[in-house]
Amino acid sequence: MARELMNPCGAVANEDTPLAPRRQLDGGEPIVIGLFSNQKANADLFMDNMASLLTKRLANAEILRGYKAASVPAEFSAEFLEHCDVVIAGFGD
Repeated sequence: MARELMNPCGAVANEDTPLAPRRQLDGGEPIVIGLFSNQKANADLFMDNMASLLTKRLANAEILRGYKAASVPAEFSAEFLEHCDVVIAGFGD
């Protein structure tokens, strides 16, 4: 007797899309780096250290912080979304 198998993932289509334009982080143009934390234990400590290291290495870096409660989906402010060139997310526990 033949067995019939069903793929629970459904139909999948792969589309090639180009990467976002890249730019040098250490160039003269200012760059805004978003540090986003879920405020669990040590996440803010990690982000504080990241901010310190990034501003030492990149003279043109501006740090913008974002936060969310650990058990709730993230809601990004318009300022955060409009200004950040790069975002680093930190989740501690």
